[in-house]
Amino acid sequence: MSPTATNSGTKKTCQVCEKAASKTCSRCHLVWYCSEICQKKGWKVHKSLCNSEYQTHQYELHKKAFDTIIEKYNLKTAEKSTEISEILTNGTESVSAEVFAEKFSMDIKDAVVFLEWIKVGIDFKVTTSKNAGFGAAAAALAK
Repeated sequence: MSPTATNSGTKKTCQVCEKAASKTCSRCHLVWYCSEICQKKGWKVHKSLCNSEYQTHQYELHKKAFDTIIEKYNLKTAEKSTEISEILTNGTESVSAEVFAEKFSMDIKDAVVFLEWIKVGIDFKVTTSKNAGFGAAAAALAK
């Protein structure tokens, strides 16, 4: 199989049969195919790369949206950081997007994106703590 072609003017070659290609993977756009048949044949091999690239791209988009929300609602101040921290650690099971949006005078969609990114960060901390051998501490952090 040939390496993945790029859009830099090189000849685009099908990842499966090495014929001239005109279609890319509709999800990641990194791999070229000559037909839908070859794309289906190549999926088993391409799937893990595609899922990884797609996940990375989604994280990047989510992080950009999170950063935009912080700027849009001026959440970078020490005062706002403290307020957010207190809401997130007040001992309840979860924080609703509606309550969060009302508290910080933000659009509900922005509150959902903000809180989801916080959850991604917590999940990351829990996973890395478990992987580092701090299983009990990670379990406490997740609660």
